Amino acid sequence: MTTMQAATYSGGQRFEVTKVETPEVQPGGVLVRVRNCGICGSDLHMYRGEFPAAPDMRMGHEIAGEVAAVGEGVSGLEIGQTVAIEPVEVCRQCDFCVSGRYQLCPERKFLGIMLPGAFAEYVHVPAYTVHPLPDGVDTEVGSLVEPLAVSVHGLRQVGLSFGERVLVLGSGTIGLMALVAARALGASDVFVTARYPHQAEAALALGAAKAIEAGDNAVQELTAAFAGRPPEVVVETVGGHADTLGKAVELVAMGGRISILGVFSQPVTINAMVAVLKEVTMVGGIVYGRPNSRSDFEVALEIAARHVDELRRLITHRVALADIGQGFATAADKSQRSIKVTVEV
Repeated sequence: MTTMQAATYSGGQRFEVTKVETPEVQPGGVLVRVRNCGICGSDLHMYRGEFPAAPDMRMGHEIAGEVAAVGEGVSGLEIGQTVAIEPVEVCRQCDFCVSGRYQLCPERKFLGIMLPGAFAEYVHVPAYTVHPLPDGVDTEVGSLVEPLAVSVHGLRQVGLSFGERVLVLGSGTIGLMALVAARALGASDVFVTARYPHQAEAALALGAAKAIEAGDNAVQELTAAFAGRPPEVVVETVGGHADTLGKAVELVAMGGRISILGVFSQPVTINAMVAVLKEVTMVGGIVYGRPNSRSDFEVALEIAARHVDELRRLITHRVALADIGQGFATAADKSQRSIKVTVEV
């Protein structure tokens, strides 16, 4: 039996890094040597106690690394190849899977939530979840492909068209990824709201037309910035218990679409009459799928290959696996100017 280092969450904002058994490669599977795994906002929800976490849970689903072993029946992957992981396992047989909407599979299981995640030296995953990284994309940027794919999915869900305007509510990782994705998918102007100055700075550096401080005057300032042409698409990325979904309905153009990517911790209210009168379309997005011949993850990989330098700037902190507790504390403390904290394994 071989062992590896792995970090488990023991509750109370405490992690333990211990030796555990290294997974053995299985038929149809791939053993990946993890090199980078980002700390996600959903990880922070569990860290803060806002969402339940199983005892001795191993988080981590923003994964990039190297192929360490391939199981029987696996082709197209080579030992040492750098890859990103699409961290959801599905049945591949139900109507949702066959139609490309595998993110809705009743048997879906997410790494780092329902299955052991990648805050460890190795992770074992099905071969169909493994994506070779394009030339020029290293594992550090490769670990950002997963949150980028979430934003790509949200924008494809609402059918973003070339030349449309977009408003992104929130400038955390998903919000900034939505900004990158919207511009890459053809949006003309992208406006954002940001709670912290360093997030606004990052948004402007990524090409936002305007970054507005999230607060009491945000609606008025955004309305003025739109100059009579409200955005056809609004992407909500804040979630929690914020009133941002109501603001999205208020700010979106007549006949506009709202992509809901924020993870809400409690029910929220909207002005349904305004939504009716404006004929607003609202679509939730959980992770990613394959709406046509190219999956959301494949599109995200292509975008990452074209925007390596911009994406790398979103990584504000790097920590070793042994220091994962400090990494989570930094990610949760925006006074540290954190955007994305990556764990280097």
